[in-house]
Amino acid sequence: MKSQTASSLRILFFLGGFLFIIYPCLAQNENNLIQDSIIQVNSKEKFDWDVSFSFKTMNVFRGLVPSRAPVFSTQGGVKAGDFILGFYGGSSTNGGYTETDLILVYYRPKLTIRADWYYNFTEGITNIPSPSGFFDFDPETTRGLLDLMVGYKISKNFSVLSSTLVFGRDRPSLPEDDLAGIPLRRGDQRYSQYFKLDYTKKIGEAKFQSHVGYSFSWTDFQGATFYSDRAGFNDIGVSISRNILNSKTINLPFKAAVTFNPLSNNIYLYGTVSVIELSKFK
Repeated sequence: MKSQTASSLRILFFLGGFLFIIYPCLAQNENNLIQDSIIQVNSKEKFDWDVSFSFKTMNVFRGLVPSRAPVFSTQGGVKAGDFILGFYGGSSTNGGYTETDLILVYYRPKLTIRADWYYNFTEGITNIPSPSGFFDFDPETTRGLLDLMVGYKISKNFSVLSSTLVFGRDRPSLPEDDLAGIPLRRGDQRYSQYFKLDYTKKIGEAKFQSHVGYSFSWTDFQGATFYSDRAGFNDIGVSISRNILNSKTINLPFKAAVTFNPLSNNIYLYGTVSVIELSKFK
């Protein structure tokens, strides 16, 4: 047990130290489709916009599964200079999952700073019996999560991501309520941290990606987080994607992915078909 704890701490300090080093040198629904479709396709435009539609066989988020049923999602974004304002909406085919996200991105070729407000309407995900509204910012009642992300492109193939849940429902129920069987109040913010190292390589007309993600809580390095009941590697995965249709107005990329969560000992295989550049200014 002590050996596992020491090993986890060494990994944690390595990842934390690495980001601590690179961050000062620069002065980072996991959804990159909005950013990718606007920036990477037409990065020279000062002002641009994009509307997209996707179908996912299931929704996987950092080793968690918000929806095991297939999900339809819509994305939209507006780019002005180095900033992107985006929206995401997703709903499962069985009606069990519904989510709306607000996205703000500051983009540079190597550095990305991003804030996402995730709002999940799904029943049963918290001790709050019904959604209290997208703009409910009371941490005791909100279904929302504010995710502050910093990403840095190390090289052509490698990039890192730091994500911190800084506000919202990343708060456990109070222990005394758990003992009484009435988890109605929330405890302190856990500030769940997620680090990801990503490797991307072009193979012919396809794109191969692999990543490893580690999570912990800033309030308790070995305690419960938003992602699990303990710190550790919660998200290890590979994916391969390529366009199955490519025209001047519509791209149709397909991605097959597999994600392994060592903390829950679960593995997920899923696919995504996206229609990007449905419409945009020229």
